[in-house]
Amino acid sequence: MKFNFLTCVLLWLSLWSGVVEVSSQEVLWRARLYSRFDNTEFDPLPMRMSRTMAGTRFQPSLGLGIDSANRIFVGTDLCHDWGSHHIVDRIDPIAYYGYSSHGLTFRIGALPKDTFIARYPRLMFADSAVWVRPVANGFCLEYTAGKSFANFWLDWTGTARQGTIYESFFVGWSGRLQKGIVYGQHFGYMFHNVAADYAPNATEPYGSSVKENIKTLTALGIDLSGTTPFDRLESNLALSASLERDRGNGEYYTPIGLLWQMVAEYCGLALKNDLYVGSGEQRLYARFGNDLYWGDLMYKLPLYDRADLVIHFFKSNIINIDLELSLHFAMRNVYNQQMLNVSVDIDNFYRRRIDRSYRYIWQWWTK
Repeated sequence: MKFNFLTCVLLWLSLWSGVVEVSSQEVLWRARLYSRFDNTEFDPLPMRMSRTMAGTRFQPSLGLGIDSANRIFVGTDLCHDWGSHHIVDRIDPIAYYGYSSHGLTFRIGALPKDTFIARYPRLMFADSAVWVRPVANGFCLEYTAGKSFANFWLDWTGTARQGTIYESFFVGWSGRLQKGIVYGQHFGYMFHNVAADYAPNATEPYGSSVKENIKTLTALGIDLSGTTPFDRLESNLALSASLERDRGNGEYYTPIGLLWQMVAEYCGLALKNDLYVGSGEQRLYARFGNDLYWGDLMYKLPLYDRADLVIHFFKSNIINIDLELSLHFAMRNVYNQQMLNVSVDIDNFYRRRIDRSYRYIWQWWTK
């Protein structure tokens, strides 16, 4: 059914392209390509396993510009896992209506969610969250003014299991208000999940109950980007507060902690650090796993620090290539991770040209 629906809509859009010269409407297109290699070495850490995630995603979309503010897009997200014998391993349809005018953006349907989820810290969404589920089924309303923004969004994640559709969705909100070099920001969501309950070693559920994970992160920070030689220099301290509960048996937990984040970037080199101190998160993970939690598993620990060295081989508004070398300090040990990311994002509705103004430290050595 998904393929039939997508084929029909694409055919309908192609018919519009034949009459675009005699109408006020415009046929639009977008193509996004992502490649990722993520290798982790976590043995013998109990909550994280050593593994390698590698693959390529291609996200082609066609659209109809009704006017300068209203658009309709239809496409698909195609994923190929490196080493797979299949050309395409996962397919997610894309189809949404979008409105954009004077800083206000509204989208509804099946839409790429990297634009609003990417801002969230790993404590709330792990690195792999957008990679595994790149499309949100819902809506996003956002207002942007410079470095300040505010949004509200919904992502329906409910799936059918054994003939029953279980209710599961995110309701999220986030925002940032910056005045000069000082800013405040907030991230939050409620993940509501009605899932089947299984007795130990049972294959059939004995019923269903409501599970919820409500998370908030409120920060106060300083942004010195543009006031120093650094391309980016920023630091903030945030209070994390959560409510994790299983309504079925009345069990709940309220983890609270502090998260300090900093980033310094200069001519292609960036150093990032995230330090968490507080209550261990994800108390019900052993029972519900990813049915309830989407954050990085390292935050199950009461003390955790992550340091990242990022090398931007190419950074622009269209093409980005970077290597991220990470050290994880946990349980008196040091673990490592390497990520290589390549992204290409082109379209015709902004008529973008590649911006080559970013300077790299190694350019000085070649002069």
